Amino acid sequence: MTYVLTSALLFSMTTAFGQENSAAPLRLDNFINRSCTTNYKKITSETVQNILKHDVYYITQEIKNIYGEKETEIHEFIVVDNGREVQPFEKIQMNTPLPKLTSYIREDFVLNPESAPHFQALLDYIYPIAEWKPDKREFFFTKGKWYFLRDGYFRSKQGFEITVDSKGKITYICYKMKWDETESK
Repeated sequence: MTYVLTSALLFSMTTAFGQENSAAPLRLDNFINRSCTTNYKKITSETVQNILKHDVYYITQEIKNIYGEKETEIHEFIVVDNGREVQPFEKIQMNTPLPKLTSYIREDFVLNPESAPHFQALLDYIYPIAEWKPDKREFFFTKGKWYFLRDGYFRSKQGFEITVDSKGKITYICYKMKWDETESK
């Protein structure tokens, strides 16, 4: 008899907890829906479409009134949709190889003097320069590599170093935080 009562008590407790737990996600979702707004905007630029294989989106998320404060936090993301999943572009840290970005480049895209301004525009879309930073953009080709400079820090230049084959096909992209002037121009 004790076994039957204990079993019944445990069953009723797990059922009660299960009912409460199933309502909690609904309440949490309602809270998030009241507090957060998320917008997706596809980048329809011809430049992006001509260079990348996949669609690129801006995601803007606004979070408001979480702690009763009037301020709104805004988070912005730039992502690529490869048809199977959505992923952010690689985060630039120190010297950063960018194999995903390299793999997103269309097979028929050739980086040459005519297409370099378009590639610079692509970088402006997917790795925009912060508004507070001075505009240090420039690009040039030397010793089999393209350099798309984006920033300067204590007299050193920072930016994308792009290796191309003899036909101009991109074989490697990395972001370099610093390089010697003799290495570039």
